[in-house]
Amino acid sequence: GSFNPKTECSKIDTKSLQQLTQMLNDTNLFSPPDSKCLSPAGEYNLRLGIMKQFQPDLVATYTAKPNTYNGHPFLVEAAVAFGGAKCKP
Repeated sequence: GSFNPKTECSKIDTKSLQQLTQMLNDTNLFSPPDSKCLSPAGEYNLRLGIMKQFQPDLVATYTAKPNTYNGHPFLVEAAVAFGGAKCKP
């Protein structure tokens, strides 16, 4: 079937709405949102902050490249630390 763009919004049924949604998802007309609005701390700064505050024996950091979900840009940054002078048993 085909979607009729002249159909009034109040007359669109579930099947037509699903079809329209699929058509919009399949098109490449829209650019993904710009991730420049994000302010990543960065692996260096994550590591530096953890080393300063906790003085761990081991620290590992990771920063993923920016991505989008439902039109919202996001960035994942993570750090894990083990042991150290300020660690409570």
